[in-house]
Amino acid sequence: MLRDIKFESIFGYPKDSAKVYCLLGSGFFRAPRSDNSDSLISDWMKKHPDANLILVSTINDKSQMTYCWVIDKADTLNNFLIRNGCYPGGTMLKPGSGFAQTHIKKETYNLFIEQIKSAEIYARDKKLGIWAKGDSFE
Repeated sequence: MLRDIKFESIFGYPKDSAKVYCLLGSGFFRAPRSDNSDSLISDWMKKHPDANLILVSTINDKSQMTYCWVIDKADTLNNFLIRNGCYPGGTMLKPGSGFAQTHIKKETYNLFIEQIKSAEIYARDKKLGIWAKGDSFE
């Protein structure tokens, strides 16, 4: 359950563990982000206290950093962030298979990425967040 993990921005820290969960997959250290991303994460989590954490991929055994999705029924925090222009959709890609252990089925991942593509198109069209000035981050 999500309530067992304390999130600070895009990083989640479970109690009594060295693990780190990250809402973003690939390129998150250099990714552009909107000024309101942290408040949107916090607000979403308050509205979805029963959300679950889905492990997507762990970078490697030593780092203990795992890319995750936060899901409450059909609502996904990750998709919400992209739809609101907080980050570019590419940040939801999982690291390459040579760098990470994958925890989900390929079909599940591919469906998620299709949702992310649609969410980014929506944010770009509405000029939300990082897309407000019409920038391209590809």
